[in-house]
Amino acid sequence: MRPMISVAATTGLLEAITAAGGNSDHVLRTIGLDRSAFSNPEGFVASSSFAQLLEEAARATADDCFGLHFGERYNPKNIGPLVYVVLNSPTILAGIANIERYLHVFNRAAKWFFTVEGNWSYIRFLLTDLGIEAPRQHNECSMAVALNTLRIMVGSQWAPQEVQFAHEAPHQISEHRRVFGTPVSFGCETNAFVVEREFIERELPAADPRLYRILKRYLESVLNEMPREDSLLASVRKSIAESMRDGDPKLAPVSKRIAMSPRTLQRQLKEYGVDFKKLTDDTRRRFATNYLKDRKNTFTEIAFLLGYSEVSAFNRAFKRWTGSTPLDYRRQIAA
Repeated sequence: MRPMISVAATTGLLEAITAAGGNSDHVLRTIGLDRSAFSNPEGFVASSSFAQLLEEAARATADDCFGLHFGERYNPKNIGPLVYVVLNSPTILAGIANIERYLHVFNRAAKWFFTVEGNWSYIRFLLTDLGIEAPRQHNECSMAVALNTLRIMVGSQWAPQEVQFAHEAPHQISEHRRVFGTPVSFGCETNAFVVEREFIERELPAADPRLYRILKRYLESVLNEMPREDSLLASVRKSIAESMRDGDPKLAPVSKRIAMSPRTLQRQLKEYGVDFKKLTDDTRRRFATNYLKDRKNTFTEIAFLLGYSEVSAFNRAFKRWTGSTPLDYRRQIAA
């Protein structure tokens, strides 16, 4: 299965194409996509399609720096739980570690990590399996969004010592210097921010420890409970997990997230011997039993994370799944 990226990454993208003088519907048709694929911010599209969309948008708008400009204006909070757990991490280093661990929940084609070389640290970014040899627009967009994220964490005037890009230098780099406020290099080993070694150890006094713990538990459960194999079931389970934040998962929104019609999804699930309701129940059950193992999770928090509006509804569902109440299950674990 092709790597996927959250539609949240495209928030405002079609409007940006139009504002820059391009025809967004024509751009979408050029790469074989329909506007409906981007209608649900909780959905997913192929990472390669997002990269191609940015490249085509640059051509259609005659803006050689379209990806850079879109990333500059993009609000990282649109990404959702991943960015909120980063913004509430106790230190920059912890935030980077969280991105490295949880990024593929948002974009399976991307990887962030850091290395230390002498007195300098390198916050590195890689894109793989996109079918584009040098995804310049995606690189520049992602680095600009990462800059915005870091500036929310440490201050709006912050700039790294240097910004490095894996692709070759364009004809003009004045916009890159303006956006990043620092020297920019091209043709490097990876995309990277070069920062002082001490920078990654900086504490974030505005972080909310309670929100951080809740979000970490949620993202950890996504990693732990989702099947590792690349399959339709893995994609549907992931989409169900994302839907639970907004309430009871429904077939139509989940099918839209993976670019299928509800009827097609039902038919394909039947071939696996399951239906949507059973898969939803099984996904919720997996998450519930995992949450209950950690006594820090209150029943109210667990009900919320599973998409139930009331604890009583969660209690009834859990007893239907397991034959015992959440309280009894937790007592059994403790015993």
